[in-house]
Amino acid sequence: MEDKIIADLKKSYAITSNEITPVTGGLMNLKWKITTDKGELLVKQYSTKRFRREQIDWIESSLHRQIILKKRGVPCPFLWQREGRVIRWLDDETAYMVMDFHSGKTETSDTITIMQMRSLGSTCAVMHRAFSQLPMHSVESLPVFGGYTIDLLWENFNSRMTNCSPEAHVEYRKALLAQEPILKQLRPEFFDKFPKGFAHEDFQPGNILFDADCVSAVIDFDRNCYSYIWHDIGRAILSFALEGNTISIRKIYAFLEGYTQHSALTLHNIADALRLSWCIETPWWIQPNFFGECDKIPKRFKDEMLWLTEHWFEIDSILCL
Repeated sequence: MEDKIIADLKKSYAITSNEITPVTGGLMNLKWKITTDKGELLVKQYSTKRFRREQIDWIESSLHRQIILKKRGVPCPFLWQREGRVIRWLDDETAYMVMDFHSGKTETSDTITIMQMRSLGSTCAVMHRAFSQLPMHSVESLPVFGGYTIDLLWENFNSRMTNCSPEAHVEYRKALLAQEPILKQLRPEFFDKFPKGFAHEDFQPGNILFDADCVSAVIDFDRNCYSYIWHDIGRAILSFALEGNTISIRKIYAFLEGYTQHSALTLHNIADALRLSWCIETPWWIQPNFFGECDKIPKRFKDEMLWLTEHWFEIDSILCL
């Protein structure tokens, strides 16, 4: 941690750190756990190489929604503020924030328990309910970073096919070709069935902490935005219920049981949420560099998209046995 951040923590927040420990995770951003007389805190410095200033300002708007969610019972970190701002700019290259440190461990589809899965469903619904109570006056449109229309999906597909070189990995070419039958049967009204609202938009294992039986905290609300809220549901099911090439019906039922304690949801809704996740995420993860040797996390996401592609036409029958 740079000396100027340490100095500003003392000046702006009256925080003096006794111990500073780097925390891994987060693309290009830096994080530290600090021990203070005010408890354990987390300091996050945003990468100005990854984000432009206007992008960090957009993130700050997202974090202000997190503050409201915290007040409404969503288990997420308390964010420290200074003069009404969450993110402190010390100069053009230094932007950081402070939040309470939450203990807990991350789980995977191999380690999560049925009780934790039920808690995950309940937490997701509580989060969505709190999001739904936020004012919508500033909402203009859905975010532009996903394939949210049939035309965009076709445009992405045709561009990939055109630019797919003869030297491309054979599995990548197969993955592209397998998308075409799905795209041909999609209709423009497909997206009309999905409820819109604020969503976490990164509801995956790295951003959910558990204790022995339940969710202890949902973290990293940087990407929360007005979107399709069922994307959070589809992402959670893929991350925690897909075990290799088999989806766990017991875990899906547990998630459903937890979610419906607070909001309506059916197995058919979950099937549609999985299809929605395919539409949004396939352009992200079916990429040439994720075939062959690649890191574990993008490989998992890529494999999830391949599973959805293979089982698109039978998802309802799989879930509703």
